[in-house]
Amino acid sequence: MFSTYRIVARVAHRLPYPPGALRASLSARRGAAARWRAWAQEARGANPLIWMHAASVGELCAIEPVLGRLRRALPGISVVLSHTSPSLSGIAVPPTVAHRDFLPLDEPAHLGPTLDALRPAVLVFSRGDLWPELVQQATARGVPSMVVGGTVRPTSHRLRGPARSLLTAMHRSIAWVGAVTDDDAGRWIHLGVPSDRVTVTGDPRHDHILERIPSLEPARAVAAWAGADPVFAAGSVEPSDDDVLAEALHLLGDQSWRIRTVIVPHDPSPRRVRTLRGALAQRRVGTDVWEGPPNPLPGTPAVIVTTHGLLADLYLAASVAYVGGGFRRGGLHATAEPAAFAIPLIVGPRWQGGADVSALLTAGGALDLPPRNAGFVLAGLVRRLLQQNGERERRGLAARAALGRGATALSVNAVLSRL
Repeated sequence: MFSTYRIVARVAHRLPYPPGALRASLSARRGAAARWRAWAQEARGANPLIWMHAASVGELCAIEPVLGRLRRALPGISVVLSHTSPSLSGIAVPPTVAHRDFLPLDEPAHLGPTLDALRPAVLVFSRGDLWPELVQQATARGVPSMVVGGTVRPTSHRLRGPARSLLTAMHRSIAWVGAVTDDDAGRWIHLGVPSDRVTVTGDPRHDHILERIPSLEPARAVAAWAGADPVFAAGSVEPSDDDVLAEALHLLGDQSWRIRTVIVPHDPSPRRVRTLRGALAQRRVGTDVWEGPPNPLPGTPAVIVTTHGLLADLYLAASVAYVGGGFRRGGLHATAEPAAFAIPLIVGPRWQGGADVSALLTAGGALDLPPRNAGFVLAGLVRRLLQQNGERERRGLAARAALGRGATALSVNAVLSRL
């Protein structure tokens, strides 16, 4: 079956994709193997090396606390980081990373020479972005592959049909998985990872979020703009959220007290921002754009943030949050950031499969919307939480308490045991 995967991968890597993130990723990955070998020849050194892979920003957040504690435990090690999303290429990574670049194409000719040049002691994947050829080539060289913050959605195509058969050999080769929940652990075992190699650790991303020192400048700017008015933050907004959010803000505008709204689209490209502003304008919700500090906030009561990387800090200025993605198939976006600031949050109905939001809903720190009349319900929930301080504080504290600690320590110990 692995030969079938190799054929599929080779074809997929050479298809003429339209302009977009996938095409940009594959273009950068085609030359990555040569860049990795060039770096290794110049700067590899003799120290033990850990190769970490984080597909995108969310995966980096999960692996970053593990990386930091590994460096403190073993100051002499080198750590390199690979990724596949172009969004990560523009984000600063920890200074403890010796080198970072795109992951080479998942083919023997690209990965074999890269592994020979890097000579890693261990290969650590974040969340679940495993690459069969990379695992195969690493295993053949005696390099253990591990997963931290391991999660598998119950709707994942990997769990059934041809995909599961194609990937069984890869999963059997995994040396250790730190699963986020009991359900995740069961799914990893179902995929083929031996049960004695799966440990439920929780999510190291929670440690990262709870321990992170926020930048105060964005929140201060919003607080000064809002004055005494409450702030409603709508984060990671997708096109499928637009109509719901527009109706809610239209209804919230028909009241005697004023509310300030900060909207952060998941994709802040000019085209996406125009679409979002158009949907809001149809419901007579006026907006302007804000690029973040040091630019002044506009005078409108609702602003759209057009700069990547500000959302986690902007939640600090909010009283209530809405997290986007819950009205689409792709799933809900990250809910842990507002929860870390003890902010109650509201999500769409398609949240199933997310361990964080499930825990938040159970604890009472989050509320979910119905599929129908969602804008009307969203407006009512925001109004109620802003007017009832006791309920808002109780739900906010419940949200923060639902985040777990300790996954990083368990993950670090597992990696250290294999060095």
